[in-house]
Amino acid sequence: MKLYITRHGQTDWNLAKIIQGKSDISLNDTGKKQAQITRDALASVPIDAIIVSPLKRAKQTAAIINEPHQAMIYEDARIEERGFGRFEGKGLDLVDFTRFWSIAEETQFPDCEKTSVFYERVYDFINECKQKAADLTLLIVAHGGVSLPFYTYFNGMPPVGDMRKYMLDNCEVATYEWVAEKC
Repeated sequence: MKLYITRHGQTDWNLAKIIQGKSDISLNDTGKKQAQITRDALASVPIDAIIVSPLKRAKQTAAIINEPHQAMIYEDARIEERGFGRFEGKGLDLVDFTRFWSIAEETQFPDCEKTSVFYERVYDFINECKQKAADLTLLIVAHGGVSLPFYTYFNGMPPVGDMRKYMLDNCEVATYEWVAEKC
């Protein structure tokens, strides 16, 4: 299985440094242009299917990237962004993101989706992809937070410490491969 994962294009909230989480925000003009650049970069890559977060910004990005492929697009809530509770719609300066993505620190943010629950739901998604799509090339269109469990999973590392350096930027693409063991 080959996985390409990208984060959605820019939104006005990204630009203003406002926490989005599960808030359903649309792409801005820059985000649409970023998706077009990613579309062009992936145009020659054979994509068997696209799996997308149900949030609008991810779906808009997926639709643009899919233009040359015309692949089937499937939504999956397990790759929706982490819930930020009362912090959604507020400035990034309200949360200490140096610890926010670390499993060791999850009790520091009681109003947000628990870190361990977030990682487990994304890991569950990856495990299902390995079972059901072992011979396929998939494009995953999701969120910055979702890119972290992909990184830790495929690099065999625990999600502890400041994870922000591993988060994808808007429309940045990461590639992961998994080869099924033959019996």
